[in-house]
Amino acid sequence: MQSRSAHHVMAAIRAVCTPGNLVLAGTLAFGWLALIGWTGAGPDSWQARVCADLDLQPRACAVVQSPGAAS
Repeated sequence: MQSRSAHHVMAAIRAVCTPGNLVLAGTLAFGWLALIGWTGAGPDSWQARVCADLDLQPRACAVVQSPGAAS
C-alpha cells in the first residue's frame, strides 16, 4: 500500500514539474525579484528617496502611530 501511495505522489510531482511549468515559475520568480530590485527596498527604495526631500514631504512619509502608542 505504501509504495502505491508513494507512486501516486511521484506521478503527481512529475505531472506538475513539466519543463513548461518550470520555465513559467522561473520567469515569474525572476520578474518578481527584478521588480523588487528595480523599485528598491529599504533605505534605497523609491519611497525613501521621495521622503528624503523635506520641503515637499507627502502624507505617506508621516509617522503613523498605533492607537496604543504613547504620544
